[in-house]
Amino acid sequence: MRKLTPTPDSQFIDDDRLLKVRETIAQTEVDGLLALSPANSYYLTGCYAGMYSRPVAGLVTQGTSIFVGPALEARKADRTAWTDRAILYEDADAPFEILAEVVKETGVTSLGIDRAVAQAGWVDQLTNSIDVDLVDLTEEYQSLRMVKTDWELDMIRRAADLAGAGMEAYLETIAIDTPELSVANAIQDAYYETYLEWYPSYDIGTANELGQYGFASVLAGSHALEPHSISSAREINSGDSIVGIALPSLQGYVCEEERTVLAGDVSDEIYQAMETLVDVRRGTIERIESGVGVDEIDAWTAQQLKDAGYESNLIHRSGHGEGITIHEGPALNTRENGMLKPGMVISVEPGLYFPDQGIGLRHSDTLVITENGSDRLTHSDDGVIMID
Repeated sequence: MRKLTPTPDSQFIDDDRLLKVRETIAQTEVDGLLALSPANSYYLTGCYAGMYSRPVAGLVTQGTSIFVGPALEARKADRTAWTDRAILYEDADAPFEILAEVVKETGVTSLGIDRAVAQAGWVDQLTNSIDVDLVDLTEEYQSLRMVKTDWELDMIRRAADLAGAGMEAYLETIAIDTPELSVANAIQDAYYETYLEWYPSYDIGTANELGQYGFASVLAGSHALEPHSISSAREINSGDSIVGIALPSLQGYVCEEERTVLAGDVSDEIYQAMETLVDVRRGTIERIESGVGVDEIDAWTAQQLKDAGYESNLIHRSGHGEGITIHEGPALNTRENGMLKPGMVISVEPGLYFPDQGIGLRHSDTLVITENGSDRLTHSDDGVIMID
């Protein structure tokens, strides 16, 4: 086992986040928070591990903050963790015994954990190693992450620059007879070029489901009916709708931008559907402001599309929160409760899908909720986009 005091550069330190965490602890009946999931352990410590086959944990109490992880993450912990200490175990060590000893040294009697999203078996191993009350506060972790600090918003705005570059490359590269994957490669290359030019002192990396560098995908024709799919060798054909997805990550925070392009000989029905979707989505964006219910936003958007005759073409909500993970609270969903608040970051992405015609239509932009409305971070053409 190794111990070190991390020495991160100031650009990696989010003091406001640690203050928020401690305010949350004070409002609960636990003595601290212990996170075992990748996203939440990163949130508590500022250090994300590249692979989570080995246990990684973040521990914050009112008196201390600690990163616990494998020794192979020693340099990263020293470089990026803004905790008081980092405890690093060797592969020959028993990680949960070491974590239990760390917890014991803090003197706490109860900890709030993210049981519902922790890797299967880890909580059980920890429970068997310590005499501390472990309280499932998974929902509190999600609520804690919904409203971003200024540092988090700064990272997302920087990621938006990468997304904008990726979307520009998508719109410049897309062409009939071009494979989806070739266009997706252009999006990724634009991320890297923008990162190298503007933000090389940060990490182009993430603790979420998108992988180490973010995500790009281009889905043409019937492939666009799979909203979360990845690009293939399929070539773009005349008559296709093509959904381009830009989801880069900077210092663990993502930003989403998506655009649908209509290629060549598209039917009048699909063109009109895209026109309607564009108009409704713009109306949705105008309604985004602090104090509005997330269910109200989704209900209004869905009703406009239903009234236009597209009820059977709706398959998902109008948007979702973004941050360390691409899908987090708040969800713009009629089944959800809660109001939009300043500092929240959301996507606005209602879609229409026509399985019989092999067509999917969806634009998406990322917005920050402000005191006076919202700030749109992504700015590509959001009208009806066509190529010959």
